[in-house]
Amino acid sequence: MKNKKIYTVTVDLGGTKINIGFFRNGKLVKITKLLTQKYGPDNIDIISEILINSKINISSICLSLTGLVTSRGLWNPINKKVLGNFKNYPVVKVLKKRFSVPVYVLGDTQAAALGEMYYGNGKNLKNFFYLTVSTGIGGSIIYNKNLFDNKISDIGSIGHNVIKFNGNLCGCGRKGCLEAYSSGTALIKRNKIKKCNNTRELLTRYKNNMQTKRILNEATSMIAQSILNVNSLLRINYFIIGGSVGLNPFFYNLIKNNLTKSKTPVKIQKAMLKSKAELYGCFIYIQKKLFLKKSNI
Repeated sequence: MKNKKIYTVTVDLGGTKINIGFFRNGKLVKITKLLTQKYGPDNIDIISEILINSKINISSICLSLTGLVTSRGLWNPINKKVLGNFKNYPVVKVLKKRFSVPVYVLGDTQAAALGEMYYGNGKNLKNFFYLTVSTGIGGSIIYNKNLFDNKISDIGSIGHNVIKFNGNLCGCGRKGCLEAYSSGTALIKRNKIKKCNNTRELLTRYKNNMQTKRILNEATSMIAQSILNVNSLLRINYFIIGGSVGLNPFFYNLIKNNLTKSKTPVKIQKAMLKSKAELYGCFIYIQKKLFLKKSNI
């Protein structure tokens, strides 16, 4: 009788989309994609149903989650307009009970940073800052080839640093956050072109529209200034840009052009793994058992 195939399952739960990755023998063999539901915990039920119906043998599960996750596996939203209003959802406990396998959680940018460090453009970098621009904006710090602080998932949350005093209201409750101006959600909210329904259209079909140019120049200038702020505070010179908006060639080049206007040692590059960075980060987190204590997770 042949041995049954055993899979490591990794999940990237973002503000708009969910990717479920299936690893076998160290390789990503399949990705299941779906849209994120507006209430965070509903997505855990949907993911569970998909895994149960797949009838595969699962060795372990690791999730990268947008929002804030604690070392005890509790999940909270930062921007309630994206995930909905819930508090301390016990995602690890819920999935352990359903699947009886080890379950781990990471912040989404933590996972992406780890993925790029082991498999992507961070392999030859000792220190770098991973910045994602998508539905929201997030960041994580790699220092001495390690996450700067694994116990706090939102260290590096550059999207919720104020870039404009008393500016636009952010979903986190503060005013003037970078996310309120430069995220995909903010770009569409500020867009006045009626026929434009998403950031992909804004950054392709309508990128030469005068209003679009104004919005994008301001958004990318704010991102560039935020990058320079991180460089000034931490003296990290290397930045890896990810996320569906950040990886768009037009948007990425605008960030780069805004940075070249300042005399700075900062260097940016795109995430090599693109949308798979979080999945690979979750996989390596399990494989290397980074920062884990079996007694508390």
